[in-house]
Formats: sequence, C-alpha cells, structure tokens
Amino acid sequence: MRVTIDLDRDIIIIPDNFFKRIAEENEKLQKYGAEPVKPIDRIKQSYEKAMEDTDNRLLTQSNAKTSTRSKKAMTPEEARKVLEAEAAKETKETK
Repeated sequence: MRVTIDLDRDIIIIPDNFFKRIAEENEKLQKYGAEPVKPIDRIKQSYEKAMEDTDNRLLTQSNAKTSTRSKKAMTPEEARKVLEAEAAKETKETK
C-alpha cells in the first residue's frame, strides 16, 4: 500500500481504500491475538523505519518499481513476536 508525502503542501496522501485495508489487517492481527494498529500509527511506523535506513529505503520513483527487496512470508507466531517486540520498544521509548 502506497502512501505519499507531498513536501510542497505538507500533506500525506493515502489511497481511497486505506482505512478499509487497515481494518482488514487489524482483523487478522486480532485473530492471532495481536494488538490492532491505528492507521496513523501504521504510517508513522513505516516512515520511521524508512528514515532509519535511508541508504536502502530512500528510492526515486524510477527505481522504486525495480527494488530488489522481496516479500517474506511470515507465520502468525513470527508476526506476533515482531509486534510484541515493537510494542516493547515503544514502551521503552515513552518511559
């Protein structure tokens, strides 16, 4: 799912079905016992992750389509562990 940041107008442009897709993802997370994610938190999470590693994640429009990154299948248990680790990290940062 692509979200665009317009630096000229200081706005975030989301797809029409953004909230629907987040709701579907949250249903899956709840099904496996994980916490649902707020839509704005999902955007912030991706932005922060991309900014941490701009050498590999800062792509021009032409090379974004040919990125060598591949999707990795994840089991529900792995997903739960990742979400729990991120939640623990957020808890530490807020203290």
